Amino acid sequence: MKSFATSARHVHDLSVWTARDFGPTRSWVRQLSSEAIAELLHYTSAALARGLTFDNVGVHDFPLKHAASLLKDVRDSLENGRGFAVIGGFPVERLAYQEALIAYAGLCTNLGVLVDQSYAGAMKADVKDLGLAYGKDVRGYQSNSMLRFHTDGAAYTGLLCLSEALEGGLSVLTSSGALSNRILKERPDIHALLVAGFYHHRRGEHAPGDNPVSAVPIPVFGFYDELLHCTYDRNQSLWAIEEGITFSAEQIEAMDYLDALMASPEYQLHMEMRQGDIQFVNNFTVMHARTEYRNAPGKERHLVRYWIDAPEGKRRGLTTRDLYVRNSLLVE
Repeated sequence: MKSFATSARHVHDLSVWTARDFGPTRSWVRQLSSEAIAELLHYTSAALARGLTFDNVGVHDFPLKHAASLLKDVRDSLENGRGFAVIGGFPVERLAYQEALIAYAGLCTNLGVLVDQSYAGAMKADVKDLGLAYGKDVRGYQSNSMLRFHTDGAAYTGLLCLSEALEGGLSVLTSSGALSNRILKERPDIHALLVAGFYHHRRGEHAPGDNPVSAVPIPVFGFYDELLHCTYDRNQSLWAIEEGITFSAEQIEAMDYLDALMASPEYQLHMEMRQGDIQFVNNFTVMHARTEYRNAPGKERHLVRYWIDAPEGKRRGLTTRDLYVRNSLLVE
């Protein structure tokens, strides 16, 4: 499906929200029923018996009738609602690691298609502390550091919590539409700079000799087919300075202004990740961050991240995943 760039506009749909729009903590969690869990375990066993792995199961391998209504609601929330959804009760304790990957993938294939997350073709990311300092050459999911608000590289991000940290590691969400609307109203000059976008460093996710920076700026607030498509990673943009990209004082001010708004509690929904939770976010309408966390023996945070394309989704703008794809407008 081809997307057409359209002019910036105020967003008037359910993807625009603030923290006050939500009830008590975890009121947004949808629990898997016992019937849905049994069904999920059944199809996981069948997939294993056929020699399938998490990266080659499809929706036809997981016709989840008992979870169909829940998954329909999840998909509607991602596409037409708040831009996120959380499923609770995934049976982590009843599955070995490889089994959990398959069951999780089978559930995700009912929402879209799993896609690679790196130039090398990695189809999953184990989000856990490897004792590495987050930086240009270390992806954020490999550290326990606080992560700024950003978007991931596919239409949807899925995060399955296998185990929790001793403390910290909260997921923090913010509505891109709410931020865009406020900036467009209060500082249209800054909004125009964010629509123009910034270059992004590719962080080594490319073939030797390729351009290490996106060939074109990626809009923070892009509007395609009259729909908002958000793509933002301040660090990934500023690392492009090392490759000769320069940023004006006005561009830095625009980033600072956006970051200051996102730092306001008004725009932050804090979300703990409990064992068995699966969080889904639509990267076009929601940005996410993470608080720093601390592990201890027996309390070590471990999430599994899938990136999910939505072929039937209504938003088809550029994402940072395009930085890893050959023959892309972003990397020519």
